[in-house]
Amino acid sequence: MPLTSLYTCSRCKREFNFDNIKYDENNKLICIECLGKQKTIEKKEKLSIEKAEEGEAIKFICVSCRFKFSVRKGSPKAVKCPYCGKTRLMLVKKYKDENDLIKDSADPRFDY
Repeated sequence: MPLTSLYTCSRCKREFNFDNIKYDENNKLICIECLGKQKTIEKKEKLSIEKAEEGEAIKFICVSCRFKFSVRKGSPKAVKCPYCGKTRLMLVKKYKDENDLIKDSADPRFDY
């Protein structure tokens, strides 16, 4: 009788077999579906950072400690939290109106 062990995704909390689960950058188990969503979100955030004008301040919130800070585009320093030193950051976005906020709430990063 073969033993099958299931692993729980740290993001969506569903259980998967060994073939459908991996480790993310923070050494947490995450399913392939959530990992794909996470990678597309990171790509979008990198594009918005690159679109910023030279010298413009880009605001971030650290996912780990919730510290808010800003970094100027073109800064030679690595983008990491000055409080805890972690690199899991969330880009702070200014919304034009309510509809923009509602549209952004449908983003997959808010699916848990």
